[in-house]
Amino acid sequence: MLRIAILGDKDTILPFKGSGIEAILIEEPGRGGEKLKQVATENYGIIFVSESVAQECLDVIENISEKKSFPIITIVPDFKEEVPEVAEKRLRKLIRRAVGMEIY
Repeated sequence: MLRIAILGDKDTILPFKGSGIEAILIEEPGRGGEKLKQVATENYGIIFVSESVAQECLDVIENISEKKSFPIITIVPDFKEEVPEVAEKRLRKLIRRAVGMEIY
């Protein structure tokens, strides 16, 4: 059975704990890439990554997503901190890859 995980700061992952999603605390966003690589090799079908963590490891997210269909990695907003354009930047890349051009 595939599991679901979320990587992020304490305030962002806390609401997910009660829903059966494995919450993985990332205290330093710069270290999220290492943890994401590890979690991606485990039996997870979906991995949510908070924007503050994703901002520091977009290259890791892209690399994993290009090589494998699973896990599906989705960026979610931070609970407290607003990190502009991280999710939009990833979505623009995915659209550009699928369509072959930039769409605004």
